[in-house]
Amino acid sequence: MITKQREYLSPKQVWLPLVTKRYNIAIKQVKINDRVQIGDVLSRQYAGKQMRPVVSTVSGKIVDFQMKIDRYNQLTENVIIETDNTGNSVALSPLQGNISTSIIRQRLIDCGINQLDADGMYTEISFDRPISYLIVNPIFIHEPFMSIDYEYIRDHANDISDGIKLLKQACRAKKVILVIDKYMDKETIDALGVVTINQGIELITINKKHVRGWEYEIAKKLVKRPLHKDLLEDGIMYVSSETCKTIHDAVRKGLVLTHRFIAVTGDAFPINAIYKVRIGTPFKDIVDDIGGYLETKAYNIHLGNFLTGTQVNNDEFSITQNITSIHVSTPLELTEEVCIKCGECNDICPSGILPQNIMDAEIRNNNYRIIQMHVNECVECGLCSYVCPSKINVMEWVRRAKRRIR
Repeated sequence: MITKQREYLSPKQVWLPLVTKRYNIAIKQVKINDRVQIGDVLSRQYAGKQMRPVVSTVSGKIVDFQMKIDRYNQLTENVIIETDNTGNSVALSPLQGNISTSIIRQRLIDCGINQLDADGMYTEISFDRPISYLIVNPIFIHEPFMSIDYEYIRDHANDISDGIKLLKQACRAKKVILVIDKYMDKETIDALGVVTINQGIELITINKKHVRGWEYEIAKKLVKRPLHKDLLEDGIMYVSSETCKTIHDAVRKGLVLTHRFIAVTGDAFPINAIYKVRIGTPFKDIVDDIGGYLETKAYNIHLGNFLTGTQVNNDEFSITQNITSIHVSTPLELTEEVCIKCGECNDICPSGILPQNIMDAEIRNNNYRIIQMHVNECVECGLCSYVCPSKINVMEWVRRAKRRIR
């Protein structure tokens, strides 16, 4: 259980990856012993013709370039900055009133805003493909417990509202959808009402207590066809309320993205907490701040939510903008049992395919049957594995089947 709220905003060093999973080519813009300010460009990342800068989240001195694991457990070159805690920053003027689409997009690039939400169906903040729909989910902020930070929504309702408006203009979306929790209290609903007034926003109410792939169902109804794993391919941008608040801060206040909120949980720690943390902070610093590991033994380290997050091999990584939660716990040993053909995985699949049947065909090496069952429509949400009473990792079998037909 999360019992504390903490801040860790003054690390001695930050480690900032020079590339990302998609933007995997980088040209360095700094060298060792250079001094940088918040917002200075450290490298330029490329994915085809698309370019994004990596901006500094601190002021200080470049002391090294080292290989570290990233959000996806891949070795990635990082720039190591020794902080001076002066807070010197590149000056970005606040922007008020009506702003052009191109200026909003450029401001988001200048402030280093790329992808604050990486798990499930969430998408990048990317404008290289036409966007028809913008979906904003203000519900699940602090995974893996899927808890709802009502206070955050209430306190920042106006900023979230403005962030939605700015993002809608930036991506030129024709329609905006706001997802509302069925059990949300009246005060929070009233605060979110600010968002809907005179903005033409459609409200969709869901029951958060029922796990059934709500994001996929909402998106599929919009496009009326099977979806890609990346919703941007379907003309949908899907973001959280925290992302909208960050966009407001960047555009209206000229604030470079330097910190974010993360959940640090698991039985490895004396307490579980929500941290406001400087982006680039080594995770080991957070471990020390929270009181260290309870025992010196092997733990599982999981980044992101339980269904679609990533297991990493060690704690030699830093907090990047797309890490929302870190769960460190004693390995849970589950004995996989024989499939009982209950059909629960088939019933819960938001794509409408048959995971159990696909798994069976994969085990039998039945290529023809796999192709017949539209395995390519799997979005790897993990719900099939989540509900399996036999503790089978059904999604992994479906992934293998997908690789077979590519």
